[in-house]
Amino acid sequence: MNKELYYSYNILKKVYFEKAYAGIELNKLQNLHKGDINTSLVTKIVYGVLENDIRLEYVISKFVKKAPEKSIELILKIGAYVSENINSIPPFALVNELVNIVKKYENKFAGGFVNATLKNIIKTKVDLPNKDKNFVLYLSIKYSYPKWLIERFIKDYGNEVTEKILAEKLNELTHIRVNTSKTTIADFTNELNKNKIQYEKGVKENLLLVDYEKLINFKDLETKYVVQGLPSIITAFNVCVGKEEVQILDLCSAPGGKSVLMAENNPKSQIISADIYPHRLNLVEKYRDKYGIKNLKTIVNDATKENKEWLEKFDFVLCDVPCSNTGVIGKKPDVLLNRNPENVEELRNIQKQILETASKYVKHNGVLVYSTCSILKDENIQVVEEFLKENKSFELEELDSFGLDVLKQNKTITFLPHLSHTEGFFIGRMKRK
Repeated sequence: MNKELYYSYNILKKVYFEKAYAGIELNKLQNLHKGDINTSLVTKIVYGVLENDIRLEYVISKFVKKAPEKSIELILKIGAYVSENINSIPPFALVNELVNIVKKYENKFAGGFVNATLKNIIKTKVDLPNKDKNFVLYLSIKYSYPKWLIERFIKDYGNEVTEKILAEKLNELTHIRVNTSKTTIADFTNELNKNKIQYEKGVKENLLLVDYEKLINFKDLETKYVVQGLPSIITAFNVCVGKEEVQILDLCSAPGGKSVLMAENNPKSQIISADIYPHRLNLVEKYRDKYGIKNLKTIVNDATKENKEWLEKFDFVLCDVPCSNTGVIGKKPDVLLNRNPENVEELRNIQKQILETASKYVKHNGVLVYSTCSILKDENIQVVEEFLKENKSFELEELDSFGLDVLKQNKTITFLPHLSHTEGFFIGRMKRK
């Protein structure tokens, strides 16, 4: 049995049917099977199927009278994606291996159906829907985004910008910042060169884009860098830098990247890193301890409920709130499997509640920063504007976008993938007068 196809199928089953995270499952595979299998190929198949989920479903629908059971449909999606995008597995071998997987792990009577359907899919080209007749359906199938989300993007940004957002392909290299308390930029890049790890320079000297799949194998380097998206880094810098003896609260902190960076940026200040679940705070603590951070304390706290001990206590409060994650789909395509308009509305209500609660913890002349990894306006600028309408003591302040091309709205900034060439993100910084 082809190991790469088997592990791809196994991971995708967990993602589709058990709501596992693709990135976490692929990291587990990387740690368990170093050199044993081609993990790069498994990664390509897993993310390829997820990124093309809606289009693959559309293709399959052209060859079946009724939708097959979900596990069989997943096998067909893998076959359809691999046959179109990966030349290292010949079509006859691909069909044979996937039929064997179906017979062994799903339904021994479904082998004939999978065999015939995959052969038809491989030899037949399926055209996209007509762009002029149904623009939303065309975009949905071409870029594998749900129609409801495309309609939201069009409402916010118009047809042309929406297609640019969907079409943008982010750099496949992983964004990191070099931990300059442990090494120098020159020494770290020398190590990358010595170990033949591909990298590109970022927008600041200590920021790089690297081949993480290779980098992760060098354990002696693991404390010398932090994996962190550029908008996340920019958010932390826009809270505060170089402040002495101030109180900083990160209200929705897990997994902890921004908390750790704020602690590094303000070594003489105290950072409180809060989150609702202890197991999520464990991630923050591991992050903190790995990089030797001493001025960061974790506390279990529900950000939607008022904590009377924190009223007007903090100079800086960051609430990077739970959101639809619509800005990070390019890097985390499994986000779309569990999103719908209803839970976006639920999230919006939570966001408003958290922002309102967070504002009570800010001292007079203090700063409140609101951020999301969504690009939907009703989770971002509209939440901020509604808050400001009800809270006249707060006013928006200018932000540093590190020179990136961003969408500016009333001093807030939105990172749109086709403009900034980063994940989508929103930041608003407000001062309490």
